[in-house]
Amino acid sequence: MESPELCNVIKKTRNMNAKDLYLAFVGASLAPCVMAENANTQVADKERPNILLVVVDDMGFSDLAPFGGEIATPVINKLAEQGTLCTRFHSSSLSAPTRAMLLTGVDNHQNGLGVMPPLHAKNQYRQLGYEGYANDCTQTLAEVLYQNGYYTCMSGKWHLGAQPGHTPSDRGFQKSFALLGGGAGHFTNSFSLCDDELPVTFYMENGVRLAKLPDDFYSTRSYADKMIEYIQACPAGQPFFGYLAFTAPHDPLHILDDWSSRYKDNYKGGYEQMARKRFERQKQLGLLPSSLTFDEIRGHYPHWQDLSADEQAEQQRRMEIYAAMIEYMDYSLGRVLDCLKTSGKADNTLIIFMSDNGANPKEAHEYPGSTMEQIASRHDNSLENYGKPNSFVSLGKAWAEACNTPYAYYKMTTAEGGICVPLIVSGLDVQRGKIDTSNLMHVTDLFPTVLDYVGISRPDVYRGKKLAPLYGKSLRATFSSETPSRTDNEAICFEMAESKAVIKGQWKATLLLPPYGDGMHWKLYDISRDYSEKKDLSHQYTDKLKELVSDWERYATSVGYISSDGTHIIEEIGAEDFYEIPLHDGHSQGN
Repeated sequence: MESPELCNVIKKTRNMNAKDLYLAFVGASLAPCVMAENANTQVADKERPNILLVVVDDMGFSDLAPFGGEIATPVINKLAEQGTLCTRFHSSSLSAPTRAMLLTGVDNHQNGLGVMPPLHAKNQYRQLGYEGYANDCTQTLAEVLYQNGYYTCMSGKWHLGAQPGHTPSDRGFQKSFALLGGGAGHFTNSFSLCDDELPVTFYMENGVRLAKLPDDFYSTRSYADKMIEYIQACPAGQPFFGYLAFTAPHDPLHILDDWSSRYKDNYKGGYEQMARKRFERQKQLGLLPSSLTFDEIRGHYPHWQDLSADEQAEQQRRMEIYAAMIEYMDYSLGRVLDCLKTSGKADNTLIIFMSDNGANPKEAHEYPGSTMEQIASRHDNSLENYGKPNSFVSLGKAWAEACNTPYAYYKMTTAEGGICVPLIVSGLDVQRGKIDTSNLMHVTDLFPTVLDYVGISRPDVYRGKKLAPLYGKSLRATFSSETPSRTDNEAICFEMAESKAVIKGQWKATLLLPPYGDGMHWKLYDISRDYSEKKDLSHQYTDKLKELVSDWERYATSVGYISSDGTHIIEEIGAEDFYEIPLHDGHSQGN
């Protein structure tokens, strides 16, 4: 592993005319793909594929144009055209567990993120599988690839541990520029989402804590800058693994001034109208059956026509900023892909693009430890200040569910709106122009898929510890041919903060907490017909429900699930003791 060093920010592409650069990239076709070597064979470094893994934060299922959205995403459109778009890809309902499963291939109840910090109950805190960081029973994808000759780098959100020994530099990344916590302001002030996250909301570069961010820092732009820098620094002839983890469009809704008006007045019709239009577009694209009828969105909020004119203006502005954040993310990703082309690496790169969970329904004051009074005292949330560095506004429930069209609800639930997220895979032998609406996929599948393309295996023991079993399975054959990912008899199971689900073929059983369910009784849906999970079939198909609940119970036992006792340990011991790291550790580096 290389010794820590600070790297210079790439200025060249940033200083180009943004519009010209954007259009130039979009107008150019991505390089043709080449066939990878057969899986499970040891190949020379120069023949091994590069891997670029891109994750966006809290983006809805239908936000991207290829998934039915009206937001301009030409770069991602091109990726979809030249790769495979998947509509049945599932994650956790929260960020950190998804990222832990993505980077380890291990179920979140075994990899240390059995629940996302700081949501631990007293009986879960520091128990095996609930450590709050990627634990010693895992080996990260970066560690595996680094040990097999890869140059490894990441830029963006980490969320898998801020404690010594658990940072990106400790877990396999040779180069890293990382936000350690779950979220923060997108500008230089980089304020935490709430006091409970304050101890872990800071940046590190190559293992060194940064005391200050550059004056022109904006998360999406800066993450792309760093990834470009790291790709350009990759030694000639050495394959690279790049992990680009945008925090956009996670709240606070922040956007650069030059982009703040791009969607002005686009959402005057409201969230219900947007959902209907996206639904019809999804049918036109072949993502949904043409016979499917639109179900009204289900969340707990007023109809658009019942809002006052001022309320509509405020809600409209939220969606305008959110949309601009996604388009700017697309533009920034284009800069990174352009770097791959100019450096001659595009031909042999597998690109994986995904969201970590569904769109976020939370308001700013709903984060643990926050109040409306605190938000009002700390931020200027006047309408004209929305999107600026000292504002803190969120998308909210209504827009969040509309952004997850055609699915019910949003992040934090195990309804499809919380866990079914967009996935696009492009490059190598991935089928081009394919829309996969049939294969059930899980985020843990991507770890063995990458290793399959590289031609290596994860060891059973790492750092003297026996590793937890991989939960997922390789999807390479599914991406390259018509090989099914799973049979109808194979289930995937979910649990996060006592919200539960199991999917098996066309069937899905859920147990949701109030106000979305009663927290006690499982419901059953045929999600091949009922995309919005409205028609509970539990009384009609009792044997099928029993079968799925038994699948979930076996899963829970096998992964060491610990049922919450209803307490919140952070309320008892405080945030600093919860994370067991000081607010100021004296180990910092100015920028």
